[in-house]
Formats: sequence, structure tokens, C-alpha cells
Amino acid sequence: MGKFVGHYAPWLLAFPIGALIVVTLTADPSSSVPWPVVVVPLVVAGFLGLSLLAHTRRLCERCVAALPLDAAKVADRYGRRFRTAHLFESRLFALGYLAVVAGASFFYDNPVAKYPVAAVEASLAYLLFAYVTHQRLQPWCPHCKHGGEEQITPVTPTPVTVGA
Repeated sequence: MGKFVGHYAPWLLAFPIGALIVVTLTADPSSSVPWPVVVVPLVVAGFLGLSLLAHTRRLCERCVAALPLDAAKVADRYGRRFRTAHLFESRLFALGYLAVVAGASFFYDNPVAKYPVAAVEASLAYLLFAYVTHQRLQPWCPHCKHGGEEQITPVTPTPVTVGA
């Protein structure tokens, strides 16, 4: 079950993120949100996040079977997702993004700020799909430099021997 849940966790994680966006946009600022509405999606998201991490630790036959035959051509279409995934290599950027997400959560009850807060929450779903796309097409990512080891091997011509 863990392999199955881990394989489909990115798509399943979209549901708690969507629920979070719906709660942000529809919550009445004068009343508080009931705790099960907040806690249940967080528990589900935590379980799915751990399943996703466990899934990425080993080779998944379903993921390999789902690779397209022209993966290099498909990877060319996802340049923006690859750049987004590599933005988080910088700790300063990652911490800044986390600060924006955490800071936005303090303004969810403001009637004017709930739309930017929902946009920040929607960016979580985009980042999730950028991560999954990068993970599956990583050998063809132009930013990874072939697994981090860009080596150019010199081409030496083979000697030609002339038969006498």
C-alpha cells in the first residue's frame, strides 16, 4: 500500500492544498474555522508527504514504465518547471519562500488579503508538480548537468594501421 500511495501522492496532495485554498476563500472572517477542517487536511498532507519521500528513495517500476519514449523532447517542454525546481537549491530563496508562505497564513482572515493568500497556497501545488516533473525527467534536465558531474571526455582518434 505504501508504494501505491507514494506513487500517487503528488496528485493526492493536490486535494488538501485545494481544500486549504477553498477554506481560505470561503471562511467567514468573523468566525473561526472548526478545528477538524484544518487538522484533517494537515494530517492527510503529512501522511502523503512522508509517502512521497519514501517513494523517491527507491526505483519505482511504474515511474520507469510511464517514461515517454521521447523523454528528451518531452523534457524540452518543461523548462520553466525545471528552473523552478532548481530555484530551491539556494537556501536563501527556499527560506524566503517559506517565510512568505508562513507570513501569508497570518492574513487569511483579512477579507482583502485572502486572494493573495490563496495565490500563495496555489503556488504550493505548482511547486509540487514542478518537483515531480523534475524527479521523473531528471536525466534530461539541462540544469542538472547530467547528475551533477558534467565531464567532457576528449575525443582521441583511433590510430589507423595500414596493412602492408
